[in-house]
Amino acid sequence: MIDHQQRGTRTVLVTGAAGLIGVPVLRCLRRNGFRVVAVDDGSAGTLGRLGEFTGCLDVAIRVVDIRHRDELARLVAATRPWAVIHLAARHFIPDCEREPGQTLAVNVIGTQNLLDACAAHPPARFVFASTADVYAADLRAHSEDDPIGPLGVYGCSKLLGERLLRDQAHRLPGCAVVIARLFNVYGPGDPNPHLLPEVIRQLQHAAVLRLGDLESARDFVYVDDVAEALVALLDTGHSGVFNVGTGHAVSGRELVGLVADTIGQKISVELDPERLRRRVRPVLYAVPDRLRQVLPWWPHTTLRGGVALTLADGTATTEARAS
Repeated sequence: MIDHQQRGTRTVLVTGAAGLIGVPVLRCLRRNGFRVVAVDDGSAGTLGRLGEFTGCLDVAIRVVDIRHRDELARLVAATRPWAVIHLAARHFIPDCEREPGQTLAVNVIGTQNLLDACAAHPPARFVFASTADVYAADLRAHSEDDPIGPLGVYGCSKLLGERLLRDQAHRLPGCAVVIARLFNVYGPGDPNPHLLPEVIRQLQHAAVLRLGDLESARDFVYVDDVAEALVALLDTGHSGVFNVGTGHAVSGRELVGLVADTIGQKISVELDPERLRRRVRPVLYAVPDRLRQVLPWWPHTTLRGGVALTLADGTATTEARAS
């Protein structure tokens, strides 16, 4: 791990900086003394989230689309980042299924464009945000060595991103590459109608919530913990694949029940067939032992605590979705 004085001279380029994970990552990098180049194209309508960094001398905000190869190459050449955290992606699965071409353009071609830019000026660290959706369906918890078998275009696109990094690692000599397989990240500021933000939104307008599948179980991990893990993996210089999940699976119905307990009222739900997905894994959760070997504290935030924090910021979440 590098010392605080060294961090202050080093720049980390973060793609997808205005997203759910991006803003907490920027905050964490700043707390740890790094300078930041925050890159986002604004396509998710969340650029306003970067407003808190306006005027910060250690943060440079750049509106760049990673699909624009030459523009991205010029940015990397101008900033010469010591490290890269690559978060930019299309990741809301219904959107990915509706527009597979756009998903591949951002998640695969955009990643290749970033690799090409970095090959000209190799960083010392590269952290790639992948997904647990690359694993083959299984009722057991997934370790990093489990069989691969994505079920849809999103998982396929992220698996291609992983393979691009591995196959072209020789173009980044001396660079420590981390592939972080994220499980179900939640928290304030989610611009997509995932289960928790959708529950919060509907609670403000309806007595009965209309939701999709609540029987499948997922590993919900709080966004600030994810940000700390990504920055810590970057800072310590580890390489390899790491599951970023808590190791616990919770069904959608249990999550809604936890929201009800937190706000102290009963929540009524009815099925909305329009919200059912074409393919659903019955369960998806992590074996996080490899991450805990590096970060013994993992994770800080319980699901109950994270839900309470997200509910407390529910108004801001709703505004982010509407922007």
